[in-house]
Amino acid sequence: MIRTLSSILDIRSASGTNRFIYYFKRIPMLGKLLKDDIYANAVLKRTFSVIVFILKVLWGFMSKFAYIGILIYGPVILTSSELPIKEQYQLYLHIVLFLSFIVAAVSNVFIMEPKRDKYICVKLMRLPASDYMRATLTLQGLTFLLYFLPPMMVFASLLGAPVWQGAMLALLLTAWRTITEALNLWLFAKKGIVLAKKLNWVWSVIGVGFLLAYLPLYLEEALISTTQLFSVPLTLVILVLGIAAGIYIARYPDYREAVDAVTKRDEPLLDVGRMMKESRVKNVQTIEQDYTAEHLRSSQWEGKKGYAYLNAIFFSRHKRLIIQPMQRRLVIVLVFFLIGIITILVSPETSSKGVPYLMSNLPIFLIIMNYTSIGERLCRGLFNNCDLSLLRYGFYRKRAAILHNFTIRLFKLIRLNLLLAAAISVAGTSLILLSGADWALADVIIIWITILCLSLFFSVHHLFMYYIFQPYSTELGVKNPLFTIVNSIVLAIGFVSIQFQSTPVYFVLIVLLATLVYMIIALFLIYKFSATTFRVK
Repeated sequence: MIRTLSSILDIRSASGTNRFIYYFKRIPMLGKLLKDDIYANAVLKRTFSVIVFILKVLWGFMSKFAYIGILIYGPVILTSSELPIKEQYQLYLHIVLFLSFIVAAVSNVFIMEPKRDKYICVKLMRLPASDYMRATLTLQGLTFLLYFLPPMMVFASLLGAPVWQGAMLALLLTAWRTITEALNLWLFAKKGIVLAKKLNWVWSVIGVGFLLAYLPLYLEEALISTTQLFSVPLTLVILVLGIAAGIYIARYPDYREAVDAVTKRDEPLLDVGRMMKESRVKNVQTIEQDYTAEHLRSSQWEGKKGYAYLNAIFFSRHKRLIIQPMQRRLVIVLVFFLIGIITILVSPETSSKGVPYLMSNLPIFLIIMNYTSIGERLCRGLFNNCDLSLLRYGFYRKRAAILHNFTIRLFKLIRLNLLLAAAISVAGTSLILLSGADWALADVIIIWITILCLSLFFSVHHLFMYYIFQPYSTELGVKNPLFTIVNSIVLAIGFVSIQFQSTPVYFVLIVLLATLVYMIIALFLIYKFSATTFRVK
């Protein structure tokens, strides 16, 4: 097993090092420091492999801290800070149970997961399937426990619980995940079913699991307690079953069949890149039904000329790119509105806390409005169905042409996003009025201005990022690392700002000022630099 594991780690190290070099070379200015012959430099690649290994280990710990901190600990602290710390801990355990023990056990299965690493090691490098699976499963179990131990102990202590409970929770989670891996393997052996491919089942469990995980935050009452979770009989049962599951996995006789079932050449989940490419293109490509007789009638664009005429034709013939994301977002707003109505009817005391919560946590709209904006979807559609072809002509890349196009599209995007912002504002205002909460007119104005200004901000942001970076390849993949970095920074600012309490009036003024400044800077930078940055890659 040691020799097999060493071979697997060597393969992963080489693959990870090559990816590290590839993406490093794509960083502006810094990437030029590395020449193409670096791929043949064994000594330097060995150094990079050590760096990649260290980064993977650090990422293993950081990702688990981020997972528990953002998805579990953070929501408990943000919504239930007024509760006694013991009750906060009960809510924390409840969310851990549903997200880590139930949802993750279905959505993050290793044994029957279509994975490129399996294909490379077993199919291409000819490692015995049984040796590969036993070695990787042993490594997976050990690293799983190792990465979860520190964050479980840290967050347990932050909530006033003994450190041993955090360690025990990590051990129970490892045993439980071993049990679910064995169940997936047994299901395949007996029924030939690969549960990871049953996407309807997987997403149903994820949706219901998340709903049940966070529901107690509104009810302020967990469904489980430390006495139940850490009871000696339950602990012993999980640990014994975990050991039995580990023995079953170690002695399973036919791993070759299991690996073959999830590493077929045409398996879409195996080639995630190809699957994502096809999904991206299908998401924004036009279909025959988009071109009706009404859309092809040229008289509707009389009086328009130049780029106004071009964009009028585009938006008329590609309404599906606009209508579908708008409809989805409006449906989500409606669903949350209905959930709010049910909450008002079932628990009026909970709904009455809505106004104080919103007024003290206005920065949460930074995240909401970022995901509400249809800007990124629209930019992909513009590139795939319009700009990809026209950018090959010099006249289309001139400063005046780019700025003219940008302003036309910006005003169109602003109108669309403002419609969604108005829907959110109306739904939120209606819920608070129906709850009977004491709400001053100033609060209404502040929340409305916040939502509408953030809608304007992200309309400018998404279109500006498209023009100044043009991140899309001809396959609609994101090829510019700065695009991803800047978007991540904007999202991180949203999460960080939630942690700080600020006066609502000051926050609104900051948002309003930031929107105006961003719009001016965007117009200047696009006019100055987009002639060289807005191009086909």
